[in-house]
Amino acid sequence: MDDARRDACINLVFNLGLTRFRQFKRMIKAFEDRDYERAADELLDSKYAFQVGQRAKELSDIIRTGKY
Repeated sequence: MDDARRDACINLVFNLGLTRFRQFKRMIKAFEDRDYERAADELLDSKYAFQVGQRAKELSDIIRTGKY
């Protein structure tokens, strides 16, 4: 995984906590499959994204593109 995507995951763990981050099973599976489009979509299709809005959009863009 490149630095930008790794940093997006670190940001999520920092904000959610590791226990809640681990509940994003479909997103994590997409990361394991290196399907970053699907990982970004899974992030956006979450209660977290609804709650934080723009932050989730920014992180999903980083996950999707691998660029800050």
